[in-house]
Amino acid sequence: MTTFKRLLRRFTDIIGFSGPRDRRSRRIVVVIECILNQNARDNGAAVSPSINRPVVNLCQKYEVGILQVPCPEIDTLGFNRSRPPGVSLREAMATDEAHKHCRKISIGVADRLQDYSRQGFKILAVVGGNPESPGCAVHMEEKGLSEDSGTLMRELYDELEKRNLTVPFRGMCDSNLDLLAEDLRWLERVFSNGCG
Repeated sequence: MTTFKRLLRRFTDIIGFSGPRDRRSRRIVVVIECILNQNARDNGAAVSPSINRPVVNLCQKYEVGILQVPCPEIDTLGFNRSRPPGVSLREAMATDEAHKHCRKISIGVADRLQDYSRQGFKILAVVGGNPESPGCAVHMEEKGLSEDSGTLMRELYDELEKRNLTVPFRGMCDSNLDLLAEDLRWLERVFSNGCG
């Protein structure tokens, strides 16, 4: 670095000038991998060729950043969701090993969200998947997520709760257009109001 640049940096630090205006919205939504990449879905489960466009369009409209959560099924079972014959995907995702993988993902996501939160960013929501998803389904009850929720969503909810990070959860039921419309209205309310 040249002497001039060092002097200029020192001068701007002294007067508190940080350069061009920072244009970040400081608002984030957490989404599961298949919202941004339908290729991650199990064979036969993709409802579009690439992304869940309505969710992404809302993020763009309301200038909300996206933190993508890795697919717990791929992380646990591999891309082809390998499991013993006769074992359903839901059963495979209910094992201790699956919980261990999902806990690891959850800790990483929670660490990142905690960092964002400490820097003053607003975490608006966690967006999960279809009601039948063994990893990412979101089924709310009075005291949090029900046992019918996916393994990853339950682990993430518990991890965020341990850290006192209160974030609303909601699944996006893109397998049913009527339910998806309801879910999108909820997400738009969250984005426009800044709360669930």
